[in-house]
Amino acid sequence: MPDTSLGEVDGATKPAAAHWPGFDTGFPARIDPLVRSTAGQRLHGELNQLFKKSDGAALPVGRPAVLGPGQRERLTEFVAAYHRMVETIVAAWRTDRRLRETLSMPDALTADLAAGAHPHDTRVHLARLDVLPQDDGTVKVLETNANCPGLLQFSGVAARAWRRFLDAHGHRPPEPLPAERELWMAQWFLRVAEAETGQRPAFVPLLREEGGNRWELDLLRDCFLALGVESREADLRELEQGPRGVLLDGRPVRHAYLKFGIQEFCRVRSQVEPFVRAVREGDLFVQNRQLGRWVGDNKLCLAVLSDPRFGGLFTERDRALVAPAIPWSRNIAHCPPETIDRIRRNPRDHVLKRPLDTRGRGVVIGRESDGRAQWKAAVGLACREGWLVQEYCPTPQIDSGDGAGPVRHDLALGAINGELSAVFMRTSTQYRVNVARTGCLHPVFA
Repeated sequence: MPDTSLGEVDGATKPAAAHWPGFDTGFPARIDPLVRSTAGQRLHGELNQLFKKSDGAALPVGRPAVLGPGQRERLTEFVAAYHRMVETIVAAWRTDRRLRETLSMPDALTADLAAGAHPHDTRVHLARLDVLPQDDGTVKVLETNANCPGLLQFSGVAARAWRRFLDAHGHRPPEPLPAERELWMAQWFLRVAEAETGQRPAFVPLLREEGGNRWELDLLRDCFLALGVESREADLRELEQGPRGVLLDGRPVRHAYLKFGIQEFCRVRSQVEPFVRAVREGDLFVQNRQLGRWVGDNKLCLAVLSDPRFGGLFTERDRALVAPAIPWSRNIAHCPPETIDRIRRNPRDHVLKRPLDTRGRGVVIGRESDGRAQWKAAVGLACREGWLVQEYCPTPQIDSGDGAGPVRHDLALGAINGELSAVFMRTSTQYRVNVARTGCLHPVFA
């Protein structure tokens, strides 16, 4: 049966992580009476109804946390170095055969990745690093999201609401990160788009799949409206080829916000040639463009960062900052037979991840597997498709604050052009804390 207990030892070689010392450990007790007050419960209830998941269910929002002294500075330096290393991978991907062999890509993207790229195609404008805090005060990187993580905006809205409440009752959190600004999500997009195209966007279609994931689009539309920028939602397949770029209902489109998961994009790739061509030729700006999104979002970047054979790609300073935070990670298809056999025989020590999937899908945690046969089948599939295999890292615990006892949690670090812009955590009784599953979102003041 899957191991979902929290208080026991998580395996013979790796004990369960204790509470992370990187938090201000006295903060929960200081705010507990206020959070439990009538006003605190009212705010908590309002936040729990503010955000919706793709299926319409409410996204739970928990009480905030605060980083301890010096953590903001350490994480700022770490995120900047990590971002430089990921952009280095993206920039070198076309010319480095080893990278192309290591980072497995879907067949649907093969032709696009082989075609010529726009000069700015190697940028990663928006990214989110999901890390597991460790009981020695460090973190371990689980993956990078260079796609369209709307949780950065949600966490900023929740942090702003909690900050107003705490300030009004005499509790002053640390200085806000950029994501707490009311119009931040639209402002950074407009700034980056104008820097790369020389034009301030006046119309920004919000491109998504009809009936698909649209998490942050209502909030983003309101932010654009407040800044005098028109926007509207459209399916990616509604774009048409024009004489110079693409058109939406006959209207030229120069900039767009792309809310499209990569697996979903692969499914419709044959129907969106006007979009792909416009991005490639520089006629259409979207955040993270093509390579930044498809290479930068690939979980196998962790295999590159973990493998010393790729060390020459990066500066010594960045490697020194980042290497301790990278768990052992490889493309399992390239592992020698004896390593694959060890992985097959030791499910509790390993995690498998499909390279370009999201929302907790395509993740197989060995200690969740229902028997050896299930794990063996997962390893076989991962070998055939070239998945990431990582060592299992203990998941830290934190008190839920609602009397239910300890829950597992991660830490998410949002970055714009490598600048730490948002911090939040997700909690759950499960190993996978994704809010698309059972996770609860908590803003983190830094």
